[in-house]
Amino acid sequence: MNGNKIICSQTALKGSCYLVTDYLSLFKIQLCLYISLSAILGHVMAAQSFSFGSLLLGFFVLILACGSAVLNNVQDREYDRFFKRTSHRSLPQQKVSVLHAKIICLAMIVCGLSGLLFGTGFAPFFWGVMAVFFYNGLYTPLKKRSLLAIIFGSISGMLPPLIGWAATEKSMLDPDILILMGVFGLWQISHFFIILLNTMHHKSKTDYPNSFPCFTNIFSHNEIRLQIMIWTSFFSLAILLFLMNGSIENYLLSIFSGLNAVIIVFLVSTLLSKNKKQNISIAFAAINLSMLFFIGTGICDKCLLTFYSIQ
Repeated sequence: MNGNKIICSQTALKGSCYLVTDYLSLFKIQLCLYISLSAILGHVMAAQSFSFGSLLLGFFVLILACGSAVLNNVQDREYDRFFKRTSHRSLPQQKVSVLHAKIICLAMIVCGLSGLLFGTGFAPFFWGVMAVFFYNGLYTPLKKRSLLAIIFGSISGMLPPLIGWAATEKSMLDPDILILMGVFGLWQISHFFIILLNTMHHKSKTDYPNSFPCFTNIFSHNEIRLQIMIWTSFFSLAILLFLMNGSIENYLLSIFSGLNAVIIVFLVSTLLSKNKKQNISIAFAAINLSMLFFIGTGICDKCLLTFYSIQ
């Protein structure tokens, strides 16, 4: 009897762990952390210092981004069923209740926007609303109808640093924030095309997905690789322009960030020159780490300024 109870307990615990994992997968935590960090970067760049307010804003943006990600899963639950890359997700597999997902996304979006409004001001709240509108209101439904949806997806990726910047009430026409938004927008496009290249190795389960607009229907494998190189080069140039504007003041951090911008172009180019499936995954990780390094150097620069000003 005791043995059966232990087995039942272990089975129940294992089932609970799987259920928690299914719910957590809705949040796209890794992507949302990038969004949160980009908002913090925008805030510290505008304030020229790192503070508790930077972390608070980043937390509210994280909650908002997670809510937006869950809403994206709800919107795409039927669409995702037709592709091997997305068919395993919780909602297409009916591992999570659609009603639960809707309640979660509504609660998180309301909490995130309320936090921005009452914790940081109207301007961050407004741009938070715009980010959700561009991502969930325009990009997500339009990607099933038009290739132009990538424009709205890119814009939604450019808005998080603006949310952070707007919290300081500094001019939104400042070259620093305009270039910074450009860096994130260009990274978003390069990031998108690398995912697209990877999906070319994973054929759709049926012929139905061919009715959806996709760049793979008009670009060959080599042409998509060329697109990746073009947008990665623009991403690199945008970082260098940001550095030339004097946005990162610490000499060493500025050099490291510049090297990062140059290296990522050669690294991605080298990886994609060899037609190996695993190289695409490495290139995907490389460009994401490059962005993370860029964000990290920017935040560290302002942390050091804050530290030296206290001394």
